[in-house]
Amino acid sequence: MPVATTNELKRIFFDAYDGFVDKRVKNLDKESFFAVDGRGEGDYDARGQLFLWFCEIYVEVVDEQAVSVTLRGGVPESRAVAAWLEQHNAKQDHYGIRFSLQRGEQDELLLLAAAFRAITQPGARYEVKAYKYVCPRAAAAIEQLRRILDGAWR
Repeated sequence: MPVATTNELKRIFFDAYDGFVDKRVKNLDKESFFAVDGRGEGDYDARGQLFLWFCEIYVEVVDEQAVSVTLRGGVPESRAVAAWLEQHNAKQDHYGIRFSLQRGEQDELLLLAAAFRAITQPGARYEVKAYKYVCPRAAAAIEQLRRILDGAWR
């Protein structure tokens, strides 16, 4: 059954991603940002910062019908990725690249994931060596996000 309230959608993200970006916050009424990129201990340098090549993916729950997605850091670049972002009215600012998804649009994420995967498909040439690791991980995180939204919105 689709979610009926903003807090229901937040609860789904809270449970799936082990809390908010700010792990100190537990109250669903006080926060709405989630890190959905699958980061783990090995993704941080000695200073505790994410490696520069890491593709950060955040979701803000706007309401029960919409989310805002932000890509930051080592976002994979290609013509297909740029075309997808342009088609979805993505905006770049000091926070990163942002785009919105409404209920029913979550399948569009599969096209973004496919664009990420195409960068490193067998036989493809790419200049950024880290893409060998970044592209499959970013694609998997985007596909996971789509599955979660699909479960919440369908």
